[in-house]
This record gives sequence, C-alpha cells and structure tokens, in this order.
Amino acid sequence: MRCLLYISLLILLFCPCYAQQKSIPRIEQMPNLPHPYVLRDWKKVAIGYDSLVFDISKTGAHLPLTTISASTGINYPDVKNIRMDTYVGHRSHGSAAEAIAIMPAIVGASLLGVDKTTHFNVNWVVKTKDFYNKRNGQNVYLNGYSAGTGGDWWYETMPNIFFYQLLSLYPTADSDFHAQLTTVANRQLEVVFKLGGSLHPWQAPNMNYRAFNLLTGVPNATGVPEPEAAGAIAWILYQAYVATGKIEYRQGAELALHFLNGWTRNPSYEIQLPYGIAAAARMNAVEGTSFDLEKLLRWAFSPGAGTLRGWGAIVGSWGGYEMSGLIGEANDRGNDYAFSMNGFQHAAALAPVAKYDKRYARAIAKWILNLASASRYFYSNSLPQANQDSLSYAWSQEFDKNAYIPYESIKESWGGVKPLAMGDAVGGGWAATNLSLYSGSSVGYLAALVDTTSVSGILQVDLNKTDFRGENVYPAYLYYNPHDALRTIAVDLPAGAHNVYDAISETLVAVNASKSVTLGVGADSVLLLVIYPTGSVLETSGRIMRVHGGGIVDYHHAYDYSNPLRIRALTSDKSVVESGSAATLVCQAENVSALAVYKWYVNGDSVYSSSNSNFSWTAANGAGSYEISCKVSDAQSEVSSQVVAIKVVDVETSAKSAAASAWLVYPNPVMQHGFTITAPSGAPVSKVEILSITGRVVWTKSGVASWPLHVSIPLSSGLYIVKVTSAAQQIYTAKIVKY
Repeated sequence: MRCLLYISLLILLFCPCYAQQKSIPRIEQMPNLPHPYVLRDWKKVAIGYDSLVFDISKTGAHLPLTTISASTGINYPDVKNIRMDTYVGHRSHGSAAEAIAIMPAIVGASLLGVDKTTHFNVNWVVKTKDFYNKRNGQNVYLNGYSAGTGGDWWYETMPNIFFYQLLSLYPTADSDFHAQLTTVANRQLEVVFKLGGSLHPWQAPNMNYRAFNLLTGVPNATGVPEPEAAGAIAWILYQAYVATGKIEYRQGAELALHFLNGWTRNPSYEIQLPYGIAAAARMNAVEGTSFDLEKLLRWAFSPGAGTLRGWGAIVGSWGGYEMSGLIGEANDRGNDYAFSMNGFQHAAALAPVAKYDKRYARAIAKWILNLASASRYFYSNSLPQANQDSLSYAWSQEFDKNAYIPYESIKESWGGVKPLAMGDAVGGGWAATNLSLYSGSSVGYLAALVDTTSVSGILQVDLNKTDFRGENVYPAYLYYNPHDALRTIAVDLPAGAHNVYDAISETLVAVNASKSVTLGVGADSVLLLVIYPTGSVLETSGRIMRVHGGGIVDYHHAYDYSNPLRIRALTSDKSVVESGSAATLVCQAENVSALAVYKWYVNGDSVYSSSNSNFSWTAANGAGSYEISCKVSDAQSEVSSQVVAIKVVDVETSAKSAAASAWLVYPNPVMQHGFTITAPSGAPVSKVEILSITGRVVWTKSGVASWPLHVSIPLSSGLYIVKVTSAAQQIYTAKIVKY
C-alpha cells in the first residue's frame, strides 16, 4: 500500500497532465474550499424527502403532500394518476400535478436505490405515464395531464427528459413506455425540421423561439425566447438514438446542437442548456463531433449579465454566507436570486461531462464541491430564522423537523434582510409557503452523485450515476483536492481484485488491489479514477483506450482531441425518381484528409469511386427499389454510411398516373419529418385521410384550402394509404411506405 502511495506521489510531482486542465472563469472566482465548509448528508436528505413526500397517510396542515386520484386517468383510463402539491400549502392542495415535481422525485429516489414500483405499495413509475398527453394529440410528456405546447419550452421538454431517465432505470416497467420513447423522439425531430433543419443540404434549424406548438407546427415568437431548448431536444434525440440505433435521431441531435454551436449570444434560460452540454460532450467523445464545449460551459457558468434574464452561476458571500456555486439570476449587483432545483439539475447533467472531456474535470469537480456545500442554505435548518420567510419556517418546525423540503430560492437581499430564503409562491398567491416540492424533487440527483471521502472537503463524484444510457461498464469517480497541500484519500473498491486507472495522469495507480487503495491528490488538483477488473488488458484504438473485449477507460488517451474520420449523413435530393432520371447523393464526411476516397455502392455492388463526396446516380429503366451507400477511406481508416433507399418508378406509368390525377405524394418512402401532397391547380378538396393497410384512419384533415399540404405525423414502419376526397366526392388514393 505504501508503494502505491509513493507511486501516486511521484505522478503528482512530475506529471505535466494538470496543465491540460481547462478553466472556466466563473468557476475560478469561486473558492477552492468554501468557508465555512459544511456538507449535508444529501443521501439522508433525499431519502427523507422521498419518504415524507410520498407518504399518502400523513396528516396535519397541508398534508399529505401527495395523493392518488380516485378517478380514472386522463390519457390512460386504467391509471389513477398522482397528485402532488408543487409547494407546501398549494392553493390546489390535493389536485395539483406537475411533471417537473413528480417525475424527478421518482428518478432521484430511484438513483439512490429506492424501488419506486413498490414504494408504499404503489407503482409510482407506471402512474407517471398519464403525463403522456395522448388524448389531446400532443403525444409527448408534458407538465400536466392535459397540457398544451407552444407556451414555455422548458415545461414542454423537461418532462420528456425525466421520462427518458425513468425509462432507462425501469426499462420493463410498462409495455407502453418504449413506443412512447419513439413517438417523443419523432415529435422532437419534427420540431428540428419544421424550424428549418435540413440534411440535404445540411442546415441547422433556427430555434430562437419561446416554444413550439406541436399541434399547429408554429413556433412561439413572443416573450423571452428559449434557444437553450435546442440543448434539451438534442439530449432527447441522442438518447433515442442510443436506445433504438435509428440514425435519424442522431442526425437530429446534431442539427439541434449545430444551432447552439453557431449561436453567438448566451442562450441560458432555465435548465435546458446543461443537458445540451451533456449531449455535446458525449457526442464529441463517442461520435467524433466537434462541438465547442468551452463556449457552452462558459455560458452555463456565466456572470449572468447580458443573458436573456440574467441567468448564471452565483459567486460570493451574501451577508457572510458563502453562496458560490448556486444557479440562478447572477448579475453581481446585490440582488442575485438563486434557485434550488437548478443547481441540482445542473449537477445531474454536467457531472458526466468530466468523463467525456477530462480537461474540464477539475472545473466541474470544484463547482460541484461549492454547490454541494452552499445548497444547504435552501433548507430550514441552515440559515437563522430571521433569514427565512416566517410562514414557511413555522410549518417546517412542526411538520418537517429534519428539513427535507427546501425553499424554492434564496434572495441575496430582500426587505432589508440579507440573504432571505424564500420563493415566488407566497407573493404570487400560489401557496401558503415557499417550501417547494418541484425544487426538492431533484435533490436525489445531487445525492446520488456526491459522497464523502476520508478527507473533509474532498468529495467522491460518481460520473456514471446520471449518465443515462451511458456505457458505464466500470466505476468512474472524480476527486478534487481544494486544500493548499497534498492530501491522501482512501478509495473503496468493489468486491474482488481491481486495477485503478487515473485518466488525468494516464497511469495505473493501483494494480491487483482489493477492498481499498490509498492515493495522493495534489493541491488544487483532481483524480479521475476508472476501476476495472485485474487481469484485463488495455488497448488503444485512435484516441480511445479500452479494456480488450470490455469497456472504455479513457476517451481521450494521450490527451488526443483529434477526431476520427466519420460520416455525418448520406443524403439524396430525391427518394423517388423516374427510370432514366438521376438523383444526386452527398456523402457528408467529416475530419477528412486530402487523400480520402469515396466508394459508392448500389444494392451492395460497387459502382463508382472518386475523391468527390457527390455522386450522381442514374436510375435504370424499369421500376424497382434500390439501396445506395458509401464508404469513405483514408490512410488511417475506413467508415461506412447508412443506406439510402430510392424508389424508381416507370416513366410511362408515372406519366399516365400524373395525367390521370395530377396528384403527387413525395417523398415516398416517407422521411421521418413527414411528406408532402401536391394537387391539381385549384382542386377543391373535402378531406385528406391517412389509413393503415387494414383501413384504420390514423390521421384526417378536412377543408384543405392551400397546396401543397405538408403532413407531419408520427408513423410506425409499414404501408399506408393516402386518400383524398374531392369536393365532388371523387376519390384519389396513393400508397406510401414508412421504413
């Protein structure tokens, strides 16, 4: 053991790796070690919160905080849904129900090992499905059981993020969940394309809107915009890609992040940007994209000035209480406003970033240390009574003696009191207190991330816990030493013999170790430890180091941030062509050397090779279906594209069809973002219907007044019939295919 410690000390003294760490200016303004440093037992807080809030037998003022509806569900009649007060003393006590309060509470408790399918003899997980707004046609998770879209984007994206998180933790909880995952992704993909996103040519959407109405297909251009929603949508789509393997979801995520990457003003509004950063970091590491993480992280940890609503990271002491690390309105003008939920959710999204880009390991770990210490001030047992609003404090003293429910926020200065734990509910007339369940419901995320070590001030941060659907084969932890001298810590190991790899110094700091190892952490330095079984062989391919036959231990070995050859998309200007006509395909390769060669294949047969990424393919005579693909190679590697399907129609048949009806449906096969129907000039139409092959009507629109008509609805793979009924009751039909 002493030998291991000696080796780690030598590494700390002579390793140049720490110079590779990137700083975030706002985080650098925070203390390395908050003073005074006090860490609540966040796991105890989260478990206590879960038990208090979900106990439907509680009695007393404003209790119970959660009930189960006696009536049938709105979207699923067999589900008696959950009712939870958004604040203690909510004016709609017993009937309130917000997804941003209920769903993260279930996720957070589950991250700590609580089985929410049986807790209090209730399957809370299945009950959340009623937030999937099926009855009103939205077909996504929303903040209420019957809610709209197009009002406030974060209320419309975050319930879907929470659903995806919940599904990753309970993949077999309900038979409807996986279909919902796909439909949610399809809806978000529609948003990307309807806002101008395009694969051919590649073009980022414009997402600088307040929200997007899924029913009308129209964005909300009024009020304060929420361009950070691109981040939430990218996270959803990339998660869908990981879950399903459907490349269109990965491409949609890239398009959304392309918007953020090209955006020049800080888009921070609430909690959507951090999830976009998480997606960008993971895609950079896994997919080889090149999104500007430094810019995005500086936005997330900004001083607030000049942002959409002064949003950023708090720095400084308020009335002698160190608040650095909290998230909220951060203008440094004496009137800052920190919110408890936002810090918890920022941590959940951003902790895994350190694993995917280790250059930010120190910055992220330092910020989490500040956040974990300062977040205690949101609870009634930390600030003096005079620094808390009186009604909330009185309720806590009687019904929440362990201080499990936080205040919604802390104001730097309010009514001559500095600081004041408070919120917006009492002043807004929404509730009798400012004790906030929508805020406290996210505490489980922070609790799952952080743990203590043998040295006060050095936290163990679990980089896998909130990396939903991440590879997560081996335990990965972050340790930051905020002290001004080297400290040694004891690191507990899983059962069996293990090797311990430090991704920062890129060295094995322990070999064939069991139970625990003792390691040194330099002053103001960080370790990123990956623990894998002894006997495993490490191998490197490009910049990625992994265990042979196992998981990844380092995404950027040798601090190599060059990206491999990749194909972003293979696209065609046509999906249906007449025989003898041509389609132009583009193989959109990235990180390409000057010596790259493009090889083109039709139905698996090699047909063309050149240094040009464009390919003009002329269809043979006669109808048929063709699959076209591309391989790109250089001196180092070769990568293959997905397959693009093109349908060839006979010229004569096409001409007769056009002459007979002059109706056209394209593209066919149908793309993920919909299809278009064109009509004869001035043709009056009574109704347009989409029918399944069994004759079931899956979509209808009456009184179409303008053409062409774009149809954007989620369709499962299969054959469908487009049925157009004219005003004269003539019927035109066309078959379409959705792969």
